[in-house]
Amino acid sequence: MEQILAFVLGAGIALFVWGVVVAFKTVKKVKQIEQRITSHQDWISRNDEMVNRRMDQEIDRTNSIFNDCIRHTDSRVDKLEHKYLAQTQSKKLING
Repeated sequence: MEQILAFVLGAGIALFVWGVVVAFKTVKKVKQIEQRITSHQDWISRNDEMVNRRMDQEIDRTNSIFNDCIRHTDSRVDKLEHKYLAQTQSKKLING
């Protein structure tokens, strides 16, 4: 009976020690995984900011090109209108 009790207590202590060791290893691995998750979240956040910044720059560049095109077209239309009005007014003066 004493031998069985000693065996059970010895096995119980061994299992308890093994359980504590496994628990500490698990906690260590969980901390490593949390650090990896945090680093991945930071990386994703930085990339998201870079993409948003680049999109904003491209939108600004496109708006600038569009505004330049509109200004150029307006300038050409104004020149054409001025030339047309000059020709029609000179004909009126000659005919009139």
